[in-house]
Amino acid sequence: MLDLTTSVIRNLDLGHGNYLIEFGVPDSIQQMKPAQFFMIGTPGSEPLLRRPYSVCGLNGTFPDNQRGTAQVLYKVYGKGTRLLSGLGKGAELQVLGPLGNGFDLPDTGRRALLVAGGIGSAPFPLFIRHLAEAGHPAPRMIYGARSQGDLPLLSWFRDSCEEVLLTTDDGSAGEAGRVTQPLERLLEQGEGERLHLYVCGPDPMLKAVARLASRFDVPCDLALEAPMACGFGVCLGCVVPVHGDDGEVRFERVCVDGPVMPAQRMAW
Repeated sequence: MLDLTTSVIRNLDLGHGNYLIEFGVPDSIQQMKPAQFFMIGTPGSEPLLRRPYSVCGLNGTFPDNQRGTAQVLYKVYGKGTRLLSGLGKGAELQVLGPLGNGFDLPDTGRRALLVAGGIGSAPFPLFIRHLAEAGHPAPRMIYGARSQGDLPLLSWFRDSCEEVLLTTDDGSAGEAGRVTQPLERLLEQGEGERLHLYVCGPDPMLKAVARLASRFDVPCDLALEAPMACGFGVCLGCVVPVHGDDGEVRFERVCVDGPVMPAQRMAW
């Protein structure tokens, strides 16, 4: 874990409040696993606390990124992300990472199926690169959001995945509805025997996908999201209920024990 003061290389406006920020990192950061994250702070005293952001890309993830950099995908929701979106080339960032644990590759004979909800697509570009480097076939993806404008990097995903199935709440892109609709159809067709689900998005989506994974007995890893003040296990602000090995429900920290956790462990 490194605590860095680094500089913005570029801060790309992807439209509809979505941004991809690129900043310099030392070589050791290039060993990060997909779904590990940074705690990032902007210059000045506000906001006081850093915010967690999944690593989206490293060397070679995107064809036009510079070497010795990392990329983070984010959406403007509040004051912190609004300040982040206003940073230009050369602006300073405070970056703590890598933090948490990330996605592991699927077992032999199983193909990755990525399930993303909006900005929950953030950890998947790096994961797709890791799959390719390990000789796994290109994954399939189910990508859902409220509307067409909430599907950042869609063109990149279409070029990098075998297939991308889209769903939007308002029907402006793909199928009208939720990601669970095409996922349930795939699992009912018996596809679950050959799949490993990797999921990132809002909690209601994670819970719904976890229920389907349990119903069809499909391996499923969730990249959880939670408010964090520190990112390394001290503040205890990001705990979630899980099933322990003894069957008892206990609380674990998303920042240290996660953010990736097997769906069957969650005690929702």
